[in-house]
This record gives sequence, structure tokens and C-alpha cells, in this order.
Amino acid sequence: MKQSQGLANVPDEVRTGLRSAGLILSSSVSVSVLTEGLSNQNYLIRDGDSSWVLRVNSTASSQICDRNAEVSNWKIAAEQGLAPGLYFVSDDKKYYLSDYIEQEEGQSWGSLITAKSAHPLIDDSVPWPGAESALLDMLTQITRLECPENSLSVSRQWSIYQASLYDIWSRIGNKPSQGQVCQEHKAWREKHLQLLSLRSDISQWLDELDACALGEQYSHRDLNPHNLLFQNGRLMCIDFEYACSSHPLFDLAGVLSSHALSTEQRHFLIDSYLDNHPKLTLDAKAALPAAINIYWVFAACWSLLMAADAETETDIEIAEVFGLQREPGSHHGSKYLDCFSQFYSLILP
Repeated sequence: MKQSQGLANVPDEVRTGLRSAGLILSSSVSVSVLTEGLSNQNYLIRDGDSSWVLRVNSTASSQICDRNAEVSNWKIAAEQGLAPGLYFVSDDKKYYLSDYIEQEEGQSWGSLITAKSAHPLIDDSVPWPGAESALLDMLTQITRLECPENSLSVSRQWSIYQASLYDIWSRIGNKPSQGQVCQEHKAWREKHLQLLSLRSDISQWLDELDACALGEQYSHRDLNPHNLLFQNGRLMCIDFEYACSSHPLFDLAGVLSSHALSTEQRHFLIDSYLDNHPKLTLDAKAALPAAINIYWVFAACWSLLMAADAETETDIEIAEVFGLQREPGSHHGSKYLDCFSQFYSLILP
């Protein structure tokens, strides 16, 4: 947690919006940096015994997600107790205020973050006993949520990513550059070509996924440990930027790709989730490696999109809105290119 500031540092737009929602902050309110993510920023607002999270969305992330769908899908999950309550959304979707879910000391689900390919090594270590049961309960509840209005198949998502990346290729190819910018453009093109070299494999994986799905379901699409909160023995989700109605195997793939679980925990989670799943065929287990590969393909696409937008990012340094310091250059394009390299290394043709 970083240093805090008072009421004067809360943007006027936020204070006005909260007043209209019936929430008036007192003069004793404090604001502190909660997390510094790769895209958006989160701040903890404390006022007496009440605490909220204020998220400030970046322009770069807003360009590659549908904020209206995000808010709608967040509310669907919150109504069923799978997400913090959402109190306020600014008209321009730049600011969100939600419940702050206090984490028990030593019980941060984010500690399980890892990066695993479709064929991980045997692992007997159990960093969080019972994690598989908590994950299964959450995934099962997600399958029962109302399907979002924004439907997006994995094949359609790949097509959208391809079109966006080709547009960026053309844009930077026609733009004069020099120095560091020129080097970043060159690195971006090289990494894009790396991704394109997998096109035939990607098509095969998408075919496998299409063949095992009997329908769509609510899909969060990014259930890594940093997007999960553990309280009172159960999990809640945050960050619904990419939530949609999509493939019923994708969220399981995201969990397996990003969680430090023992081999036994993984097998329990896979078998229990797939057992009699109403929207998956019996071939779904065999298609799971394809789903994990596609998870990392989409992560690689995301990192290239964010890297391209980083150099032209027009956001005010978000922490400065609150008079708080943050590390310089934390949104530089090179950081996203480094992410690409990690994600790409996890794709197994």
C-alpha cells in the first residue's frame, strides 16, 4: 500500500457522481494506491468504517474492451455474490467505485500466480490446500450465471485480434520513427511475425474447441489469481473487461494456466468441472491443451495491442490525479513486449 491523501485529491467528477448515488464522503476520507496493474489503476478509499475500491481505466485498455458490456457483466456476477458490489460508474466509464473486499492476512489468492503451459511438469507441492475445491465452486457458479448479451466465440476473437494487429502493422509501417521508438516498432513487428508463424496451429486448436462445445456460457475470460479475491472460504471475481458469452472450456483453461496447483489438484479440478458438463462433449478433456494454448495466444495478442497503444497513451498519469507518486515508465511499450515474450514461450505447437 502506498501513501495516502485526503478528500481534496478525489476527482470532482467522482465526488459528484457519488453524491448523486447517495454516498457523501466525509472530510476524513483517505485515498491510497491499491495496485498498479499493467493497464488500469486501483485506489483504496477509506471513510470511517467503510472502504471502497476506485478503479481508473486507462485509454489503452478502453480501446480494446467494451466498457458497457463490462459493467453489465460485472453486475450479473455481483447479483449472485461472485463479484464485489458496484456502486458508481462515471458517464465516460473512466471511474468505477466498488466494495473493498478485505483479504485475511496471509490469505492473498494472488500468491498463487504462475504461468503454466498446456503440458506442465509433475508437481507434488500444495501451496494452498483446498484451492481446487474453492476454484471448482467458483467455476461451477459461473456456469450457472445468465449468459451475457455480448457473445464472442474464440474463433471470432482470434479474427478480431488478427484484424487489429494488421491495422497496427500498417500504421507503424507508414509512420516515420527514429531512436527508441524505431527500435520498439522493429521489436513489435518481429513479435507479430512470431505470432503469425503459429496460424496453422491456431486454426487447428480453434477447430478442436469448436468441436467440443455444445453451446456458450458466461465466461470471465481472465481468471488469473490477481483477478480473484478469497474471503470467508470462497472466491469472488474482479476485472470483467473481457467477460462475455463464450466457450465453456475457456475459464477452466485460464485457471489452469495461471494457478500454482499440484498435479493432483489440477486433475481433481479438471475431472470435476468436466463431469456431466451440459455444454461440453466427451472430447472436451482432450481439447483442454488446445484451450490453454489459445489462452496464451490471446494473452500474446493483448500484449501486442497494449504495446502499440502505450506509445500514444494520452492518459494523465493516473496517480497524479490523486497527488500520489507512482513508478515512472510503468506503462512503457517495452513492458508489454516483455509480456509477449513470456506468453509466447508458453504456447506449445
